[in-house]
Amino acid sequence: MSATAQEPLNVQLKQQALALARAGLREDALQSVRRDALALLEHTEFPDKRTEQWKYTSLQALTAGHLTRVARGNGASLPAPLATHRLVLINGHYQPALSQLPDSITLTRFDGSRALAAETASDTLRTPFAWLNNATLTDGLQLDIADNTVVDAPVEVLLLATDDAPSHCQTRLRVQLGHHSRATVIERYAATGPVLTNAVTELVAGAGSQLTHYRLQAESPESLHIGTLIIAPGRDSNVHSCQLMQGNVLRRNDVRAIMAESGASLALNGIFVGRGNSHIDNQITVEHRVPHCHSEQLFKGMAGDTAKLVFNGRIHIFEGAKGTNAELSNKNLLLTPGAEVDTKPELEIYNDDVKCSHGTTCGQLDAQSLFYLRSRGIDAAEAKRMLGFGFVNELLGALPDQAVAEWARPWLEQALTEAEPAK
Repeated sequence: MSATAQEPLNVQLKQQALALARAGLREDALQSVRRDALALLEHTEFPDKRTEQWKYTSLQALTAGHLTRVARGNGASLPAPLATHRLVLINGHYQPALSQLPDSITLTRFDGSRALAAETASDTLRTPFAWLNNATLTDGLQLDIADNTVVDAPVEVLLLATDDAPSHCQTRLRVQLGHHSRATVIERYAATGPVLTNAVTELVAGAGSQLTHYRLQAESPESLHIGTLIIAPGRDSNVHSCQLMQGNVLRRNDVRAIMAESGASLALNGIFVGRGNSHIDNQITVEHRVPHCHSEQLFKGMAGDTAKLVFNGRIHIFEGAKGTNAELSNKNLLLTPGAEVDTKPELEIYNDDVKCSHGTTCGQLDAQSLFYLRSRGIDAAEAKRMLGFGFVNELLGALPDQAVAEWARPWLEQALTEAEPAK
């Protein structure tokens, strides 16, 4: 066995990530951004099972060589659009010929002035995979919506990853709403083949703005996804973000919302469904740094076969953030005896004048409800699907956009069907 193979897994992955980042250094507009991120990456340990936020998630799947090969496949077809206006990226690269945006949105490519500065990145991104994204950045995109602008129709951002061998792609998206503007953005991931998508998305809502955001993840079962979502609501703004996730080889979802402007309101909702031996790890953190902000979190998970779901929701109330109102709820349903859910809600409060609540539940399908449906001539698989739909129906019914709601129901139907154990 080689010396490299004898190294701990997190050391091997860090070496691969550093080699990837160093190989991408070159002189262009993003040179300083990549160098700063590389410096952060060099002083950051990759996680292992002793890392608290990764103790239920192994990176063993990445030993297949995902960090040593860039995805270059081009054989996948584009899924049908969910909106009239769509922005398309394939393996992390912008496709202008396949994209069309309304005149009210300005599209710009990342350069040194638009990417996060080193001091901001070190506080905001935090995870080694987010810094790897910065260190290998080639084609980041920013959508700008001017002050006092209403974008009437939703805009879809399709991020497609495709290859027939273990490989990776890096995607980067920033959405910036001006003051008192309003928009709906559908962030949609699709993938074919054993590709790792390492995605970073930043949502910045200006004062008094309203943003509805969807993160739809329906990649193939053999794919991998490590995502970082940063949300920064402005003063008196309203941000609603809804995430729909289905399991694959490895899915890691790091969400960090920074409430740093008074009067901001944030709603985070999510449905995540594991099937087969898939894995989903949600790490959600909402930081209330200033007074008089409101946040709500409601996530529901369903696991079948030997799938594993992880949910860690954290609310951090900073000193001086009086008048905070924060709620967190995670509810989970085990569809089969072999499935697993590990869930932990957290409150960290440094102020007395706040209103906070948190809770989590985990249970099995109700035997009486299942018996009732079976007694009416409904087979077991269909009865379980009906109860699964009922479990998340309040979230499906609250989706504000018809196109997303129509997409979500067959998506959930497929996910629940695939979660059924082999007979």
